[in-house]
Amino acid sequence: MRHFIKAEFKRQLNSLILWTAIICGLSILMLSMYPAFKDSFSELEAMLDAFPPSMLEVFGLGDGGLDMSTPYGWYGMEGYLFVVLIGGSYASILGSTILSREEDDQTIEFLLSKPISRNQILMGKSIVVMTNLFMLNIVLFLTLLVAFLLIGEFIFMTTLLLVVGPLLLQLVFASISMAISVFVTKSRQVMSISLGLVIGLFFLDIISELTDNFAFLKYLTPYEYVNAVSIVNHQTIEFVYLLISILMIFISGLVTWFFYNRKDFTF
Repeated sequence: MRHFIKAEFKRQLNSLILWTAIICGLSILMLSMYPAFKDSFSELEAMLDAFPPSMLEVFGLGDGGLDMSTPYGWYGMEGYLFVVLIGGSYASILGSTILSREEDDQTIEFLLSKPISRNQILMGKSIVVMTNLFMLNIVLFLTLLVAFLLIGEFIFMTTLLLVVGPLLLQLVFASISMAISVFVTKSRQVMSISLGLVIGLFFLDIISELTDNFAFLKYLTPYEYVNAVSIVNHQTIEFVYLLISILMIFISGLVTWFFYNRKDFTF
């Protein structure tokens, strides 16, 4: 089991390094732009006043929203969106391919011939997914820590939640994608479905912010669960959203386990 996890981790290492570099690099880039815009926020706010309030709500700039004149408000507006979108995409790709690739590459027969059960395969691959996502976000936390210290404003709890939020989102997408991959075995197909889910739920989140008539949709999209406004302004992730996220991860994991153990593999 240990050797299996180690081999799978090595198999995923290059993609982990690449996606971590992209996410952390974009975070650094966004925060490095803050000093340049610091003296022109009054002009920027005057320009934003011309936009409809509903449009400002979409980007967290409405009443009670983010204050872009602060480093955390700026990051919540400019950098956090990239982190959740790109991180969610990585999690969905990782979750969707880690199981399906064995069938797609026709290596599942070799794997099942080893003294390892389906539960062990599932557990080992799940451990690799969680390890990769935790490692990515640990590096992101260290990156943000250094960046905010260099800017001259560091708030530990806010910085921590700006990492915990994306991690929670990634775990949701990874678990759902793994569940989908049990039924769709072609790596490209399941990857497309999972990425479509990431993008589709993002647009669903935008729609839920545009008008009160669709406010109920926010409970269906995990982007709302880790909203930058709640994290930056209130240093919290709402308990109901945390509970929904945990339930989604648990149910997806249960579906994956149940059907993977009863699946007929075609060799």
